[in-house]
Amino acid sequence: EELEKILEAQNKKVDMVLVYKLDRLSRSQKDTLYLIEDVFDKHNVAFSSMTENFDTSTPFGKAVLGVLAVFAQLEREKIKERTMDGKDARAKEGLWHGSSYVPTGYDYVDGKLKINEYEAMQIREAADLFLNMTPVRSIARILNEKGYKRKGGEWDAKLVNRVIASPVVGGKIQHRDKIYEGQHDAILDEKTQKKIRKNA
Repeated sequence: EELEKILEAQNKKVDMVLVYKLDRLSRSQKDTLYLIEDVFDKHNVAFSSMTENFDTSTPFGKAVLGVLAVFAQLEREKIKERTMDGKDARAKEGLWHGSSYVPTGYDYVDGKLKINEYEAMQIREAADLFLNMTPVRSIARILNEKGYKRKGGEWDAKLVNRVIASPVVGGKIQHRDKIYEGQHDAILDEKTQKKIRKNA
């Protein structure tokens, strides 16, 4: 859509769109073919890849493009599959899969979760308040009024509930609805978490 707007804004000043490789154009075969057939053709814009030789102005060139688009999508799916296999393997080993999101209470250091003592203190305090029958909304308010901060900002009721009941803070790794024994230290012991889940 953005590319189409750019071409329209250029008012026929673009003669060709050149990419290094076909899979740089789009993430799916369907979108690639849409761009070639419905956007570039509509604006009389030729399309070329620096590493894959084809001419979109001929029927054969379009057929080759379709085949290349299929294989480009297949390669992306294979990469995605390998990534998921890697995450599965790490989870079975008790290791966090690694991502831009790091669980509250931990830092991600050298491929492993390490307790962040400042956040862990907040989690333990939230758990104590919860087990003393303090509503989660009130717990969030108390933590925020004390000026506590976590990586994602302030606390809210849903977050309090999710964090104190999370398998991660109990020393476990959860992945694809399965729970594995983690290699990281627990912030809340199993007995405490059982009580939390019972009363959640």
